[in-house]
Amino acid sequence: MKEMKRRAIVVEDDSLTAWLISTALERANFDVVTASNVSDAVQAIEDFDPDLALMDISLGDGPSGLDLAHIVRKKHPEIGVLILTKHPDPRSAGAGDEIPEGCGFLRKETVGDMKLLLDSISMVMANKSVSVRQDRDPDRPMAALSAKQIEILRMLAQGLTNSEIAARLGISNSAIEQRLTVVFKALGIADIQGVSPRAEAMRIFISNAGLPNRED
Repeated sequence: MKEMKRRAIVVEDDSLTAWLISTALERANFDVVTASNVSDAVQAIEDFDPDLALMDISLGDGPSGLDLAHIVRKKHPEIGVLILTKHPDPRSAGAGDEIPEGCGFLRKETVGDMKLLLDSISMVMANKSVSVRQDRDPDRPMAALSAKQIEILRMLAQGLTNSEIAARLGISNSAIEQRLTVVFKALGIADIQGVSPRAEAMRIFISNAGLPNRED
């Protein structure tokens, strides 16, 4: 008897990445549909009834993949959910830090071949997502920073001044300066000769989480 194909939706706003993931899943005997935003994904899930939803966190303007993960886990708990993203954890995406129970989390940079991705998918679909939570890896980039420190670092990477960051957080300029000093020390860049700690902090954030959108 011919093996029944499983169904997957890939939610990714980068078309090349979506194609690569879809191709890998099709070779692993999945029928695949894609969506580039949450609205289209929600409709596709209703129409396609997938067994797996694989999504990035950052999906351009509008709701994030983390928002979609909450929707899927609430309305369709039978669907396996795997977040595949460049972010070390949701905090660097400005998406909070709460990942719904039952979801897996995999960083794109760790997927050197498709075996890890497919093994992670198998774990998620077998209700063993707790084994696929790289956002809890103590050695992940920026793991030593608190959520508030990462929020400040993210605003630095957006190109905001200390005054603007202070205004958005509702604190004084001197408080921001003090917090930045702590961030630089936590990153180990406070006293590197010939290097601007501010510029180096921005470089670290962007290299590990990408260039954040500048919010109004």
